[in-house]
Amino acid sequence: MAYNPAELEPLEVAFLGVLCIGLPPSKAAGSNAFRADHVTAVVAGLREAGERSAYLAADGESAAAPFRARLKVARESLAAKGILAEQPAGMPAAAGGFEAGLELDLVDPDAQPAVMDRYLAQVCMEELFNLPAVYPFLMERYAASGEVWRRLRDGGYQA
Repeated sequence: MAYNPAELEPLEVAFLGVLCIGLPPSKAAGSNAFRADHVTAVVAGLREAGERSAYLAADGESAAAPFRARLKVARESLAAKGILAEQPAGMPAAAGGFEAGLELDLVDPDAQPAVMDRYLAQVCMEELFNLPAVYPFLMERYAASGEVWRRLRDGGYQA
């Protein structure tokens, strides 16, 4: 079944759109600000609460536990719809980092799911870019991601 963003929950749209912007692995980038859960938390905070830090933990880098629980539900829902597929262990990580002490009840930041409907993800990304409150943040992440990917390629990284 084909979906459009109007048939998805707002957090599903945000997560799918974030997965489409091309975030580098946060370990390689050297910053948790490239984690998909962090970027999705900021996008959702801007969309839902009008505040960048609404869903971030006190450290300003981690997604807050209640938000991570919501994101886990959104990820599972997208997988059940066939829009996302979990990647087998050992595959190259997309966006992600490792945070000591986190339990497995959240989106695994080093094993982002594969996007099965790239067209839908692109439409979701464009929907996010069309939001005036979200656009500057996503453009900054997009531009910074390009710089990280360039540095990684220059250093011999191949995905």
